[in-house]
Amino acid sequence: MNFDKYSFDELDIELIFYIRDELEKRIGSQSIEAIIVSGFLNRLQDDPVYVHHYDEKYWADYILSRYQKKELLTI
Repeated sequence: MNFDKYSFDELDIELIFYIRDELEKRIGSQSIEAIIVSGFLNRLQDDPVYVHHYDEKYWADYILSRYQKKELLTI
């Protein structure tokens, strides 16, 4: 995963990897794509304090929901 356009700190990156691991349990190799298309990275960049109030399972649910909705829209 390439974070060049973001200014994430170590805790942000750790959270992203925890979320990725949680998503991999659910959707396998599509986890990275789901994180990217969900808008989560932009939210983390814009409001890290808000994002860090929730754990990786919360964000995995959120990202998966957004990803599935986008998948339905492209059918």
